Amino acid sequence: MSLVKRTVYLLALGVLAAGCHLDKLLSGGSGGGAPPRATGALRAAATTTGSNLPTGYTVTLDSSQRASIGINDSITATGMPAGNHTAALDGVPNNCSVSGANPRTVTVPANDTARTAFSVACTPPATHLGFTIEPPSTIAVVSDTFQVEVAAEDASGGVVPGFAGQVTIAIGTDGSLTKNAKLRGTTRVTLVNGIATFSNLSIDKTGVDYTLKASVLAGLTDATSRAFSVLAVP
Repeated sequence: MSLVKRTVYLLALGVLAAGCHLDKLLSGGSGGGAPPRATGALRAAATTTGSNLPTGYTVTLDSSQRASIGINDSITATGMPAGNHTAALDGVPNNCSVSGANPRTVTVPANDTARTAFSVACTPPATHLGFTIEPPSTIAVVSDTFQVEVAAEDASGGVVPGFAGQVTIAIGTDGSLTKNAKLRGTTRVTLVNGIATFSNLSIDKTGVDYTLKASVLAGLTDATSRAFSVLAVP
């Protein structure tokens, strides 16, 4: 074989070898499989304001990875595949609310860090019920309907709008001589923005020093109204 032919032959081998090496790079290695998936990081932060704050939360990623986080702290998860992931802030007590979606979708970029911040606002928790509209001091037996209003309140007497439940009202102290008076009307009402309104109550027997009692099945202290009298129809 002449020198020219040998040179061309060797050049051809070199091109084939280079082409084979390039294929290996594009395929992610000598095994010919799919290239490694790009990864990034996700940084989740919590910022909490208000009173009666919790001690901390749990951040859950993709419904499976969990980590503890302080009320004003952050954590970073590394090596996450690039793309969409779900982040949730768990362990939020009833007297606190999270601004925005929870859980939420966060897009992790390749070779970079995605950031999401959970803003939490806390209010004092409800501790008891209270009458915000008391019964009238005197009402007429049966013929008079009257209205009272009951609220879920915190320790300072403020209404807690986020508290949910059904309030039941009943006669607390029976002021009738026979002690078998009945409270009529709608006696179970759902709290709306922390307030339950009973608009059509009446009592079927005359008496003095009646009271009403309001209760809820959520562990709050019951409320007792002021005393009132039920009189005969003039």
